[in-house]
Amino acid sequence: MRLESSVSIVSDEIKSFSKVAVLYGGTSSEREISLITGKAVFESLQSKGLEVILVDTIDPFIEVLKTEKVTHAWIALHGSDGEDGKIQSILNMLKIKYTGSDPITCSITMNKYFTKTILKSNGFKTPEFMVVDSSTQYENIIKKIKEPFVLKQCSEGSSIGIYIIESKEEYLQHFSEIEKSNDWIIAEQFMQGDEYTSTFLDGRALPIIKIQAKNHEFYDYDAKYLSDETKYICPCELDAEIEMAINEECERAFNLFNIKGWGRLDFFLDQHNAPVILEINTVPGMTTHSLVPMSAKEAGIDFESLCFEILKSSD
Repeated sequence: MRLESSVSIVSDEIKSFSKVAVLYGGTSSEREISLITGKAVFESLQSKGLEVILVDTIDPFIEVLKTEKVTHAWIALHGSDGEDGKIQSILNMLKIKYTGSDPITCSITMNKYFTKTILKSNGFKTPEFMVVDSSTQYENIIKKIKEPFVLKQCSEGSSIGIYIIESKEEYLQHFSEIEKSNDWIIAEQFMQGDEYTSTFLDGRALPIIKIQAKNHEFYDYDAKYLSDETKYICPCELDAEIEMAINEECERAFNLFNIKGWGRLDFFLDQHNAPVILEINTVPGMTTHSLVPMSAKEAGIDFESLCFEILKSSD
């Protein structure tokens, strides 16, 4: 079991968190990003003087949480390990308080089809979409969505398993690849232009970030985590009134899904500067390339304070 510990004399506020476990790693396709997030959060909470342990859930971890008498968990697990509701359900059973949203919210927002269906039925804009399977005719897809369109797994994150489709041949090739995942598959309208993101922290939306994925068709895994050419613009260059209106709409979406503590919402803008929502993330990344710390910094919140604010939301 990978386990690290730190104890310091701390303030009364920090003492209220008897022992915190940062849960990270796991087995999902986003494990590597989770390892970076978890380590950064662990070091941040350490610097605040909390008694904190770092637990990789790829190993048996429930007994560790019991033995260590953990009272709070900072969930730094991305993808299915941390965002589909299972870990939250386990922590509920163990009566351990945790960061982020409850199991129901996580399980719904992890599924892009459910998320988009709920958004659409509540008056939000989202790119046109449909679920496809081996019986779906290509002609029916382009009749509804048109080319090019995006082919993606329903419950995958970090832009893993996403393809831009411009022909039937490309569709058949990439569909057969994604089909092996045993996940639902979605065809979605391809959105042109810059992507934006809104961070939700403790009931309010933070400054919006505009993302320009230079030399990439879209904001993919490479652009997110590896490229030094991706530009993150914050302030986002929108008029203050427009940004405020967009964030109000984003807050409405966060509240619709009962997002707790923190989260992130990704979107494009239509010709009227209204958000066209792609997805909602309940456990966003906290790496040097991550968007939540950038947005928080613009709001005057440093990384250590951000991690602690998220932890406080677990109470």
